[in-house]
Amino acid sequence: MSGRGLRASGVALGVIALLSACSSGGSTHRPAATDSARVTTEAPPPVGSIEHPRPVACVEAVRSPGASATGVTTGNSPAKSTATTTNMPTTSSSSSSSSSSPAAPATAKNDVTVGPLTWTGLRALTDGDQSGHGYHNSDGWHYKVAASIRTGATVTLTIGAEQRAKAGLEYGRAFGSTPAPAITFDACPTRPTVFIGGFFVAGDGHACVPVDVQVGQGAPQRVVISFFNGQCPAA
Repeated sequence: MSGRGLRASGVALGVIALLSACSSGGSTHRPAATDSARVTTEAPPPVGSIEHPRPVACVEAVRSPGASATGVTTGNSPAKSTATTTNMPTTSSSSSSSSSSPAAPATAKNDVTVGPLTWTGLRALTDGDQSGHGYHNSDGWHYKVAASIRTGATVTLTIGAEQRAKAGLEYGRAFGSTPAPAITFDACPTRPTVFIGGFFVAGDGHACVPVDVQVGQGAPQRVVISFFNGQCPAA
């Protein structure tokens, strides 16, 4: 065989050997698995959850009758405290809203204040006429309690873990005021702000409900609220 024929034959044998190696898996080069194939996407926490409190903004505010053009009337120096409804934080020096129930006139002695937050008439829900402060349906009791927030303040309310299965916060008309375990109030920047809403308590509506009140990024302050449950233990 001539030299040219030997060279052609050698090239052909090399090609066959290469094809054989590829078809039998002899090649060590394999495409790497992409990281995206291993990444699982987690859904963000729902609005109104502990991780994402329901936002209740200034646009949902109402102005109580008799309020000045710049806002509602509030107390001069609300005190900061942690207490139960039998030893609640200092009340405001004047009523912040006319939204309280007819059975509980909006007097200062019934208001409960924690930092920049005032619940109007909340103390009156400790005992007395339950039907005069809310209404009942198949789920439980819905109590109307207006919340007043001082100018520009941000306040987050969180139901304590002990009662989250039974109680909720019913503020936030944009969300249908359905019960949520956590909400954040953002008061208007130029005036004190009143938010209409209240609390939900399942079953017979009687409970001691712990609520953590956090002002801005500060440390939470716990308040234990008695809903027609008499004297509640301290937090």
